[in-house]
Amino acid sequence: MNKINTKTHLIWLLVLLTPSILKGASLLDRLKESYSKIHSIQADFTQETTLGVKKKMTYKGKVYIVPGKSLWDYQTPQPQLVWTQGDTFVLYDPTNKEAVKGSLDKEAIVTRGPFFSIVNQIQKYYNVEEGKEDTPLLILTPKNTHSPIQKVTIYFNPKTLLIEKVETLDSLGNLNTVSFQNIQVNTTIPSKTFQISLPPDVKISQP
Repeated sequence: MNKINTKTHLIWLLVLLTPSILKGASLLDRLKESYSKIHSIQADFTQETTLGVKKKMTYKGKVYIVPGKSLWDYQTPQPQLVWTQGDTFVLYDPTNKEAVKGSLDKEAIVTRGPFFSIVNQIQKYYNVEEGKEDTPLLILTPKNTHSPIQKVTIYFNPKTLLIEKVETLDSLGNLNTVSFQNIQVNTTIPSKTFQISLPPDVKISQP
């Protein structure tokens, strides 16, 4: 089964914001201000995962996020679903009738969606470095020296401050890059979108 790497997937996830520009404020302060106005996000995404220097995999799909919950609907190269709720996740492979259930690391909780509802906690788990004014980005390095994450770099559109790309480098040297397209903010997402429903014959394992 060409399963999405669970650790790689869950140490990043969507980081989006609305175009609120406060002159003189730091990028992180502007993010906090912008994210306070966001209630939901949905977007198309492209994920590229490079395992060392040997193998590169590309996935595409749609993501739906509300405070405390997210659904990553992978559509290519094969269908897979990843739900996150609080500090737990479920990865479901319908083709092979397999699922993985587990808990997120504290650092992963911060970097996965919904970032907009937990941005105030980011400095609790990460050292934060900001890019130059004409290159808006955040570089996050975990305060926990035993974290599986080595570095997270988040790139923003310089005009709108909408997310463009998130790069996560893990402790094994694997690079995960996620870019977002067709972003919609504060649209109505049905609550059933986040209901985890697995067929009774699915084999469930722990990571």
